[in-house]
Amino acid sequence: MKIQNPPRRLLATAALTAALVPSAWAQNAPSPSDETVLPVNATPGFDRKAADEAFDFGRTSIAALQEFALQRHPALQLVDDLTDAERGVYVQAGLAPNPTLRYGGEEIGSDGSAGKHGISVEQEFGGAARRRLAQEASRKASLALDWQRQVVATKIRNDVRAAAYRLLIAQKQVEFRQQIASVSQAAEDQARSLIAAGSLSQLNFIQLQNQTREAKLAVTKAKNAKTSAQKGLLILLGAPNGTIEAILDDPEELGGEPLDENATLDDILERSPEIERLKAQIVQRQAVLNYERAPKREFSVEGGVSYAFGDSTTLASAGVGVPLRINDRNQGNIQRATAEYFAAQRELERTQLKLRAEFAETFAVYKSAREEARTYREEIMPSLENFFEMSQQAFLSGEIDFLEISQARVVYIESSVNYLEALERLAESIVKLEGALLERCLDD
Repeated sequence: MKIQNPPRRLLATAALTAALVPSAWAQNAPSPSDETVLPVNATPGFDRKAADEAFDFGRTSIAALQEFALQRHPALQLVDDLTDAERGVYVQAGLAPNPTLRYGGEEIGSDGSAGKHGISVEQEFGGAARRRLAQEASRKASLALDWQRQVVATKIRNDVRAAAYRLLIAQKQVEFRQQIASVSQAAEDQARSLIAAGSLSQLNFIQLQNQTREAKLAVTKAKNAKTSAQKGLLILLGAPNGTIEAILDDPEELGGEPLDENATLDDILERSPEIERLKAQIVQRQAVLNYERAPKREFSVEGGVSYAFGDSTTLASAGVGVPLRINDRNQGNIQRATAEYFAAQRELERTQLKLRAEFAETFAVYKSAREEARTYREEIMPSLENFFEMSQQAFLSGEIDFLEISQARVVYIESSVNYLEALERLAESIVKLEGALLERCLDD
């Protein structure tokens, strides 16, 4: 049986039917021409070689280190990637459904004929309003991600600043321990002449030697703590193999004008990027709820032509389909979106209470550390330094005994350690208060 070719008028009619589908539905469709799989760490802007490079920061400032971290931190790149993904969601949400092209054949072989063949095109209409609502929800999600980026950037700045202060204070701890070790060694050297003159017992000299050894061990411990602080800072910078010669900022200049408690709390609650992110998330959840609540008015239109070879007739067909919303009225998605909207509001309220609690604790630490650091810096340490130097000279001249010089040294060491610890607490509390209580960028 030989099947005849369809006449030209059938082909022309089919082409005309396909042309009736609006061209807008064919626009904005991404091209699948390039299906190359991206390698790991192929994020735009990410450079694995640069990440492994041993940066030498030399003599630098905290501000310069913060800027360096903001340019390369993976936490920020992660948010940027999520924002790019949401842009894809926005594009996809605005795309109209594709038309469907169908072919059908009937009565093939009946009475020895080729039968009846036809093609039709079906297109769904009426969903533009919901697509706009879906795009609006996606746009609101992008705004929330913009605030999330601000949150992450603030955490990075705060973490780098706090880590830099820890390194600076660790350096001061090394300098102090080296000073004590130097004084102890000098006292031990001079004590040898006292033994020869019979002015110092062998027992006291052995105790003095042990103090020198302990002072040198303290130097080693302080240097290890400094190395650990430096590595922690370099990791936050995204340059774990780098080096830092010196940070030019001075932690002893911290304090300045005292922070006002009420004004600082109000500023955190009103301008915190975390609060703004949660507010934007509420708006986004409202947009999703609006989308889910919007009535579905989609309907489909179908048109086609067919050709019967038996009697050489051309037939046209048309149809309209409307879904009956009997079982699925989108009630489950509406319930979910409603619950998520109220959950976003509760999360904002919870975060506001959490910030108040953290603020109360942090501000109490700030007040105590500020006053403690000021007292040690301006009153206690200058007096103790003079007292320790005088005690050292008095011991070497025989005016005081070994027990008295040992007590003077213990008091000086304890006060110096207390001052540096207060300075570290002050630095951490100031960074948190001035940085909207945001920290730990690597935990997200």
